[in-house]
Amino acid sequence: MLARNKFQYELATGRITLPVAVVFCLLLFGITYQEQTDFISLAIYGLITYLLIELNTTFSLIRTRTTFHAALFLFFFGGLPFLHTYSHEQWIPLLFVISFGYLFRSYESPYASTPIFHAFLCIGISSFLLPQTLYFIPLIYFYMVGLRAFTLRTFFAGLTGIFTPYWIMLCYHLYTGTPEKIGEPFLQLSSFPPIDYSVLSLSQLVSGGAALLIIAICGVESLWHIYQDKVQTRVMLRILLITGVATLLCMCLIPSHFNTFFTMTLIVGSILGGHLLALTFNRFTRIFLWAALALWTGVCIFNVWMHLFNF
Repeated sequence: MLARNKFQYELATGRITLPVAVVFCLLLFGITYQEQTDFISLAIYGLITYLLIELNTTFSLIRTRTTFHAALFLFFFGGLPFLHTYSHEQWIPLLFVISFGYLFRSYESPYASTPIFHAFLCIGISSFLLPQTLYFIPLIYFYMVGLRAFTLRTFFAGLTGIFTPYWIMLCYHLYTGTPEKIGEPFLQLSSFPPIDYSVLSLSQLVSGGAALLIIAICGVESLWHIYQDKVQTRVMLRILLITGVATLLCMCLIPSHFNTFFTMTLIVGSILGGHLLALTFNRFTRIFLWAALALWTGVCIFNVWMHLFNF
């Protein structure tokens, strides 16, 4: 089987894949470079890539030595020029990965309250950048049940983590004489933004559709083979699958923040894609790999063309 899928095997487990992805990403970034602040965006996505490697190393989400999931994320990012432009919301996916690292540490831990506090602290900080990230709080409490980390202590540790940034900001606003500003994120939650897809560019629509098609196939196929993993890994992969669905819904319902939720979806999809292509070698994955490469190459060419000629 490995002989018939030699290219896939070398791509998924070889040491050269990640360096090639880095070069590819830097090349496309250089072509689409516009402002100096774009380097902040590049640095943020570089940190996300490193954290994805650490996430797999720590929790063995993919039961083989591979950095393919991190390379996939860089391939996605490199081909999406609209993500190269810096925005303060780009810190949210970084905090998203950090929070999941802490959340996974709570699995059956007798000291789960500490990582749970830090996981919710990341969500609390994110809510200052985008209040809609607070919608994920009930979902994370639900995850804690599957991780066997839900107790009265961890419940209040989560609440403490969420409100710690608000207590700090309340002290600041009291000092400046503007305490009413502390409630602004909650006021924004009460007024749901209109669902207006006209704010999305053609590049976002095409790239989003292609990436979601690839991610959806990886997610469904991973479900078929998830039984081969140990219990802890299955729990964590299911959490990522549910999160991917949640971020997809946010993309559809809040198109004004498409880039943020799309990046979060790409993070989940990269892990699922790495899990599928690094562990499953059959006729389907061989065909799917070449089809996905062809599709994404077309998307990259289309995006660079649109970017350079300002369509």
